[in-house]
Amino acid sequence: MNRTKMQVWLVILAVFGLGGITGVSLDRVYLSRNADNRPGSGPRRGPGHMVERMTKDLNLSSEQADSIRKIFEESRKEFSPSKLAECPGFKEARQRTRERVNAVLNPEQQKIYQQKEQEREERMKNGAPPPQQ
Repeated sequence: MNRTKMQVWLVILAVFGLGGITGVSLDRVYLSRNADNRPGSGPRRGPGHMVERMTKDLNLSSEQADSIRKIFEESRKEFSPSKLAECPGFKEARQRTRERVNAVLNPEQQKIYQQKEQEREERMKNGAPPPQQ
């Protein structure tokens, strides 16, 4: 009788364990396939992503991309990421960053960069989310 009880409990425990492993595995597969559609996931952000987008949009050379990445990294050190818009001097620092980026770009790239920045400003004013890629 004891041996039978022990086997039943082991089977129940094995089924429960396998169910848990299967559930976690399926959850990971689902999340990895639907990463862009998760609530709160939003578009990628940060200096690395910004440089990637600029490289694509402006056809930057690798030297230009490296220079702009350094500019963004230095600019991020000036202000903490939280509540940047409320920081005194934020607009001035942002303008300095734009000027430094413009200095790296050629005239055609500067036009596209200014257009993209204006579009971004409009989206921010209207509270619209950044475009998905």
